[in-house]
Amino acid sequence: MYNHSQGGVFMVTIDSKKRLGSILQEAKLITPYQLEIALQEQKKHHKHRLGEILAQKGWIKQQTADFFAEEWTKVIQQAQQETPKSLGYYLREAGLIDNHQLSDILAEQEEGRMWMRIGALAVLKGWLNQTTVDFLLQNLHP
Repeated sequence: MYNHSQGGVFMVTIDSKKRLGSILQEAKLITPYQLEIALQEQKKHHKHRLGEILAQKGWIKQQTADFFAEEWTKVIQQAQQETPKSLGYYLREAGLIDNHQLSDILAEQEEGRMWMRIGALAVLKGWLNQTTVDFLLQNLHP
């Protein structure tokens, strides 16, 4: 990401060239080893996309691969231009938690744990790791 000024208006430009493997590694959704294996397999089978290979191996959901490959850049741009949607929305859209898990977290918040944020509760329950939550928050709320 880099900053530049255009006509007196300060703009932030997203590095849209960041590759899917780098994004998933930075979010701690895959390991360097998993990426290496998937890239080797992709070289053998050129028609397979990286996200498909990672999902076939069970390392991430196809929904997660599709979200970060197809939607992530748009999501970040929208977050910079307007108020982003809730973290829970993005976690569900990326397939990192399902509707039942999100409902469970929201119910716990209503039961008196309002001081705990969605990301913290998802980490506490073991559904996500803290690095993934931090990655999303840093990009959605720069």
